[in-house]
Amino acid sequence: MSSKLKRNRLGLERFAGLMSQFKSAEGGPTAKIYGFNTVEGIPEEFVRKNSVDIVVTSPPYGDSHTTVAYGQYSRLSAAWLGLEEPEGVDRKLMGGKIQKKIPRLPSEQLAETIELIAQKDPKRALEVASFYQELHQSITNVAQVIKPGGFACYVVGNRKVKGTVLPTDVAIMDFFSSLGYERVDTHNRVIPNKRMPLRNSPTNAASILDETMTREYIVVMRRRRAGVVAEKQSVYYTSSKRKKAKSEKKKVMNRKAKRRRR
Repeated sequence: MSSKLKRNRLGLERFAGLMSQFKSAEGGPTAKIYGFNTVEGIPEEFVRKNSVDIVVTSPPYGDSHTTVAYGQYSRLSAAWLGLEEPEGVDRKLMGGKIQKKIPRLPSEQLAETIELIAQKDPKRALEVASFYQELHQSITNVAQVIKPGGFACYVVGNRKVKGTVLPTDVAIMDFFSSLGYERVDTHNRVIPNKRMPLRNSPTNAASILDETMTREYIVVMRRRRAGVVAEKQSVYYTSSKRKKAKSEKKKVMNRKAKRRRR
């Protein structure tokens, strides 16, 4: 504990030093705090379209009901801040409203993953799809306020549902790509100061344990300028490529088996 406190203190001191340099500059930086839900829209009286150089954010890794208990963890602070109905936070967060059917989203790999979950548990698949639908709505609104040439940096984790890893990093890349953005890079890092256990029991069976999220992905996207031709972004297999790769692998294995029999 003491080492963490020391590290955090040093980090704050470095940050304070950097901020003091900005303050000495003419005008200096300013900060404004607005309250709105990006899923529902971004009010133009707060943030105009095509006006933001960079967005840095870490959206929820999944819905509160089945992933991280965001509502539970923030209930005390929400009540202390005087927010209305702090006990109803979960219903207002991404995925809080369950859809009646799985929506079509512009991410093939995500769609394939949700289909795998649906084969095991249709109800859980709807919960997962409802979260990603609202994440897509949020990204659609955020994408409009960033300037051409501007950046979006999203920090996310890929959770598991029914033993299947959800490719949230790929989904975010695909969502932005469908809105005229190109991928700059995806950074992979170990989650620092992880509070959740490294392993849990997703089925509540004591003998069945699974690993929780231990890594995060920082997805960096850039809005293309007018007239710039889009390059192919996805480096992941589509269904046809995946089938072709499996076929080629099978041929190689058959050839090796024939050599061994000789």
